[in-house]
Amino acid sequence: MGVIAAIVVGVFLGITLSGREDEPGESQPPPPPVGAEVTPETADEPEESGGDATSGEEMTDDSGGDPAPDPEEETASPGGEATEDEPAATAEPPPTGGPDFTPYTTDDYGTEACAPPAGAAEPVLDFGGAPMLCIDTSVPHTAVFDTSRGVVRVALDAANTPGTVNSFVNLVRFGYYDDTLVHRSDPSIGILQGGSPHTNSAADPGPGYTLWDEGTGFTYRPGQLVMARRGDPNSAGAQYFFTVTEAAGLLDGQGTYVVFGEVIEGLDVLTDILDSHVTDPDSRLGGAPDPPVVVNSVTIDAG
Repeated sequence: MGVIAAIVVGVFLGITLSGREDEPGESQPPPPPVGAEVTPETADEPEESGGDATSGEEMTDDSGGDPAPDPEEETASPGGEATEDEPAATAEPPPTGGPDFTPYTTDDYGTEACAPPAGAAEPVLDFGGAPMLCIDTSVPHTAVFDTSRGVVRVALDAANTPGTVNSFVNLVRFGYYDDTLVHRSDPSIGILQGGSPHTNSAADPGPGYTLWDEGTGFTYRPGQLVMARRGDPNSAGAQYFFTVTEAAGLLDGQGTYVVFGEVIEGLDVLTDILDSHVTDPDSRLGGAPDPPVVVNSVTIDAG
């Protein structure tokens, strides 16, 4: 199997959460230059022998975010100058046994104020740090994405990823994701990426803080909501991606994009959006839906 080239470009604005160290034993690529973010890798064109996924532009949150489930800007891994990782000559086998969750503890939350549960009167896009614990993690939370192509409902995993869900819910209630684009689509890894209100691109600077990775060993399949992030650990911000097809499994060996929700309605909407993908020959992130898809609003149903 040939050497996999990984290009990680990322915007790193914000702070890491207090009190926790990077996971031991996890390789850390050189930090991307300030001003760009990383996203999940785009799959190479398959060779006759059957090509592997390589890291194109990040599927990360350019501000530090994610998903996810990487393209050049922060996406799971969800722009800026590129740095090269030094991948092993042999592809890393997919993780087995399911994710090893490391949920937030009380001391891992930030100190910024929470949005009103009913939503802020005006959108807020920039924050001085991560929020305090704003949700009851014992109560079910469902995110409702109202898009220009239909509605997608996602059950959020507050039990296993309370810090990620807390941040996402708080951003939703501040109107952070309203009137944003699904700025990236990539059928080669089966994903759709969004969450960039400043620029509607993977290079978005993000909310002003980053999140602790609440687990390792994630595997990717259709119907997940995932944080995009830069190539280094604990760098997710606000960008997210949906896994739509089985091709998302190519991300299994790329590293950690935290899965924090499961689609319970609207996978057909996501499939329809991904089917409208148009490749951008000037981007390693794949391309985008055509016509553009707007996330009109995201709301939270709690309880």
